[in-house]
Amino acid sequence: MTLFAWQYPYEIQWAEENNVMYIRSGRGKKQFWLPPFARKDGSFIKGIERMHEWFEERGFPFLMKGVVPEAAERIRSLCPDCYDITTDRDNYEYVYLTQNMINLSGKKYRQKKNNLNHFCNQYMGKWEYVPITEDNFEECMEAERTWYDQHEVGDDEELLGERYAIEAVFNHWDVLKPTGGAIRLFNKIVAFSVGEMLNDDTAIIHFEKSDPSIRGLYQVITHEFILHAWNHTTYINREEDMGIPGLRQSKESYNPDHFVEKYDVTLRK
Repeated sequence: MTLFAWQYPYEIQWAEENNVMYIRSGRGKKQFWLPPFARKDGSFIKGIERMHEWFEERGFPFLMKGVVPEAAERIRSLCPDCYDITTDRDNYEYVYLTQNMINLSGKKYRQKKNNLNHFCNQYMGKWEYVPITEDNFEECMEAERTWYDQHEVGDDEELLGERYAIEAVFNHWDVLKPTGGAIRLFNKIVAFSVGEMLNDDTAIIHFEKSDPSIRGLYQVITHEFILHAWNHTTYINREEDMGIPGLRQSKESYNPDHFVEKYDVTLRK
């Protein structure tokens, strides 16, 4: 879903050749590839060689991103002196224990619990959690437009790209089949969240929007969505912070259990 949603903002393309799948992204000389998707070591090596050819033909510097530790070790073992492999902290994915996100127990979650309780007490009987369905689909779309109007996106490429990605998911909801939840306050949807199952024990949350002027609303949509949609899971993946200070602070404040580490791979000079 991530690749589909962000295909226009990040100019994501894919190709398949000789049973190897390739995915590239970026513009101009700042283009990168994900590691080749191949079942066998021989195909993986051929995939790396094909990537070298592509970069050399265009005169672009060789760059792989989104390289997880297993793939990094695989690449390093192919040629220990060929590549520089560096951490990409901005793209580490935050993974939390589901029950910690639901229970919010202990001192480290005290502020989250206080904000959650404040909202529940302040608006008792005036709000409800609802799953996103065809019945409230247009309301969620309107909440999405309102959020971006409030934040005066202007020419902010990152936010414009995110807006396109969210609308791509909404416009292809029936095909992608995501899971979504929303908070209705005074009979108006003011927050929503969208995600999907990533594997057998982990759900991933792709988008989360709430009215920043309402204290506790962010904590409520996070809590209620996980409680109602993902209570059966072990982990919640809330993706990366992209190096945005406020987003990093927010994600760290929920005390991740661990990270999905990512690396950049370049040619060693």
